[in-house]
Amino acid sequence: MSAHSALRIPRRAARLLLAALLALVGILTAGVPARADFGTDYHDPFSVTQPLKRPTTKSCAVEVMHDRQFRNGYGNPPDTPYVGQLTPPADCAGPWSKVVLDLHGQVAGRQFDRLFTVRVGGVEVMMSSTPEPSQDGIEWRVEHDLTRYAPLLTTPQPFEFDLANVTDSTYTGVFTLSATVTYYTANAAWPASEQADRLLTAGGFSLTQAAPTAAGDLVFPANLERLTAEVYARGGGACEEFAYAAAPDDFVARNPGLGYCGKGPFRELRIAVDGRVAGTVWPYPVIYTGGWEPLLWRPIPGIFAFDLPAYQVDLTPYVGLLLDGRPHSVSITVNQAEKQSNDAWTGQVNLFATVDHGSTRTSGALTDYRVAPEAAVATSLDDQGGGSGAWQVTATRHDLARGWVQTSHGRVTTEVRDDLSFRSGQRLADQGNDLVLHNNADLTRTTSNWGGGPHRVRTAYEAEPLDVTYRSTSDSVGNSDQRAAMQLGYHRVDTTATGAHTTSRASVDHTLSPSAHRHSGDSTVRTAESTESYRASGPDGPYERTVTTRDGWPVNGG
Repeated sequence: MSAHSALRIPRRAARLLLAALLALVGILTAGVPARADFGTDYHDPFSVTQPLKRPTTKSCAVEVMHDRQFRNGYGNPPDTPYVGQLTPPADCAGPWSKVVLDLHGQVAGRQFDRLFTVRVGGVEVMMSSTPEPSQDGIEWRVEHDLTRYAPLLTTPQPFEFDLANVTDSTYTGVFTLSATVTYYTANAAWPASEQADRLLTAGGFSLTQAAPTAAGDLVFPANLERLTAEVYARGGGACEEFAYAAAPDDFVARNPGLGYCGKGPFRELRIAVDGRVAGTVWPYPVIYTGGWEPLLWRPIPGIFAFDLPAYQVDLTPYVGLLLDGRPHSVSITVNQAEKQSNDAWTGQVNLFATVDHGSTRTSGALTDYRVAPEAAVATSLDDQGGGSGAWQVTATRHDLARGWVQTSHGRVTTEVRDDLSFRSGQRLADQGNDLVLHNNADLTRTTSNWGGGPHRVRTAYEAEPLDVTYRSTSDSVGNSDQRAAMQLGYHRVDTTATGAHTTSRASVDHTLSPSAHRHSGDSTVRTAESTESYRASGPDGPYERTVTTRDGWPVNGG
C-alpha cells in the first residue's frame, strides 16, 4: 500500500468507540457521536503556543489554494489530493529570512477529525489533523515554518494537499481550506537563514506488522559535509493511533476475546543506512480532537495535534560511508505494530544535505559505532484476572556514533550521543472501563563537533509526560456516566556551548490539562474544563501565556 493510499484509511470505526475502547478495541459499552458538543457551538480552536516571529522585511504572499472543499476522499474520482503549483514570487527573490505556510480552515455540522499532509515537490513538509466541528461551525488557523525547505522553494514545484474526508446524511461536515505561502526577504537585521544545499527524500512509507520496513536508494553529493534526517510519522488505525496505551502481548493472550490492543506502549522508529541502524525516533503521543473524549479538546487541541512533529536525526557521523557516488539504502523500521485492519505507521523521511563549497569531493570515515540494533525493553505484568491487570514497561537507549569528514577547511569530527529512556505504568480494571495511565519519555541528544573551528557541543533535552484517568459506568435502567482527565506535557531545553562557554540556551514548557464529564439517562451532563500553559525563552524572546476554558469557551487568559 502506498503512503498516499494509507492516508485515506477511513477512521469512522475508531471514532464510534468510547475512550476506553481507544486503548481496548471492541468492548462496546456505548457510542460517542462524532459531534458531541456542549450545545450547538464552541469557540474557534486555538492554542497558547508561541506564534512564529516574522521578519519585518519586504514580503510576498502567494495563495496556493483558495477555499478548497474536501467532501469525499473516496469518490470516483476522489476530491483529494488537491494539486496546485507553488511558484516563488519574482518580487521577493531569495535567499529568504523566513518562509511561512498559513492555513485557514472552516467546517460546520457533524464530522470526525481527519488527518492531512502537505507536500511540495513530492517532499512532505507538514503533517496535521483537523478539529471536529460544532453544528453552527468553526474556523481555525495554523502557521507552519517552511524555511528549512528553501532548497525546494527556489523553483516552481507541485503543491499537494491531501485530506480524505467522508460525508453522508449523518456526517455532514465539509472542510474548506485555504493555503498561503509568505516569503520574507533578507536584510542586515534579518539575514538569510542558513539552510542545507540539497533536500532528498526516501519517499513515503507505510509500516505494518506484516511489512515493518520501508527503504529507498539515494545517491549523495560527492562533496557532502553534513547530513540530517527528518522524519514525519504517525500511527493510524484503531490500535496504533493509541499505541501509547496498548497492553503487553502476554496480557492480551491471557484475556482472549476482549479485543485488547497488544504490543505494549513503546514504539521506536529506526533509521538505517545500508542496513546499519543510524538513528531512532520515539514518537510523541499525539492525541487528535476525536481522541478518547471529544469534549476534552474543545476549543484547545492536544499538543502537536494541528502541527505534528518533524523529528530530527543527525546522520553526519555516517557521511564518510556515502561519498562513493553509488546508491545507498536509507530505510525506516517500526519496532512493533498491531496486526489489525488499517493499523500502520505512515509518513516520510527527508534528508538535508550540506556540501563543502570549497571542494568538489570530500572524504571521511565512521570511526566509532556503538548503536544498539534495538532499544532495551523490559515488561512486568500483574494479571489480576477477568480482564483486569497492571503493568510497567521501560525502554532505554545509550548510543554513540563518531565520524570525520575531510573538508576544504580541515578535518571535522562529529560525535552524536543518544541517552533515551521511556517508562509506562498502566492499571486496567472493569474490562477497560476503569483505566489509569502514566507515561513519560526523557530524551537527551548531544552532538559534538571539533576541527575546522572551535569545539562546539549542542544538547537537546526533551521530557514528554502523559497521564490519563478514565472511568465509565452504566446501570440496568440505562444511565451511563463517563469521566476523563489528562495531563499532557512537552518540555525542551536546547543549549550550545562553544569551547568552555555556553553561547545559547532556549527552553519550552508546554502543559495541557483537560477534563470532561458526560452523563446520559436520568439527566444529561456535558461539561469540560481545560488549562493550557506555554512558556518559552530563547532567541525569539521570552514568551508566556496561560488560558483556562470551560464548556468550550475561554474563561480567563483568552
